[in-house]
Amino acid sequence: DTLQRLCGLLDDPTGSVTLTERGDATAVKRHPNFRLFAAMNPATDTGKKDLPSSIRCRFSELYVEELLDPIELRIVAARYLDGVLPSDGGLPEHTAIVITTVELYLKCRVL
Repeated sequence: DTLQRLCGLLDDPTGSVTLTERGDATAVKRHPNFRLFAAMNPATDTGKKDLPSSIRCRFSELYVEELLDPIELRIVAARYLDGVLPSDGGLPEHTAIVITTVELYLKCRVL
């Protein structure tokens, strides 16, 4: 399992991993500034399963509630679409495309 293979990197500051799937025989050593950030939907979502406790205990868990406030959703959507939104000089979260997208998302959620 891929996640179990990461344990060697997480256990020890001098840890390493060997990429045997690529045919490598030499271990890749962990960089001194190595950090691992992970995100996952709860195991209650369709097709998900719980992380093994041997891996889960190596992380700090933060539960984040679903974002439903239209104003906050527009801010997130505008940041995500930064660079592709037409610029009219106003705040990107007030553009028609962002407002329409958020409204559509909120309507689809209740279906």
